[in-house]
Amino acid sequence: MKSFLIKSLLVILGFVVLFFAVDKIIMPYVVSADEYKVPDVVGLHKNVAVEILKKSNLEPIINRSRYDERYPKDHVIFQNPKPNTIVKEGRKIYLTVSGGLQKVQMPFLINKSVRDARITLERMGLQIDTLIEVESELPVGTIAEQEYTEGTFIPVGTKVKLKVSIGPQIGKVRVPRLIGKSLTEAEAILKRNSLRVGLKTYIHSSNYLPNTVVDQQPSENSLISVGDSVNVVLIQN
Repeated sequence: MKSFLIKSLLVILGFVVLFFAVDKIIMPYVVSADEYKVPDVVGLHKNVAVEILKKSNLEPIINRSRYDERYPKDHVIFQNPKPNTIVKEGRKIYLTVSGGLQKVQMPFLINKSVRDARITLERMGLQIDTLIEVESELPVGTIAEQEYTEGTFIPVGTKVKLKVSIGPQIGKVRVPRLIGKSLTEAEAILKRNSLRVGLKTYIHSSNYLPNTVVDQQPSENSLISVGDSVNVVLIQN
């Protein structure tokens, strides 16, 4: 019983001490703390915003980042508390920063139907802008060329121009890939496509075997006339 009374008295004494600490120390400090008007930093680069808030005796906190097409990357798009709010010295000001325009990689659409290409683009947040009909050796109604090459990063919402095949282009052939092939292999590939090797340019390199093709002109997939030549850059012996 005596032990219980002692513990009870200690608890009561603790509350009394806490009350006086809050009343005489903490509350006077809070009440007497200087007040400041929160500056408007929306639209500013995050580094500039942080400096302005620090000079106003406030504590900036970069809270998160999100994509926003209205503001450039790393610029403040929202702040909490809001501008012109009256706060105490040292108040935390939370900043939301723009991640810029969200970008996706352009998919490969060649030889897809227009319907499949449209579905593929829409799933990635892209759209078809213009469909241009062109003669091509690819099947009728399939995509023959695309505005952006596969893997190019473009903003979500971009409208993409596509060229659609209306059938074979008489007397034309698409240039095959020769890079990485030996000269002998390149000549054989071109011959199968009714083409031939044109100008040969030689360069020095220790990274490839002699007579390896390291560049070509016209580039892969270009349409040229049957019988035309393809210039190649080769590694010198």
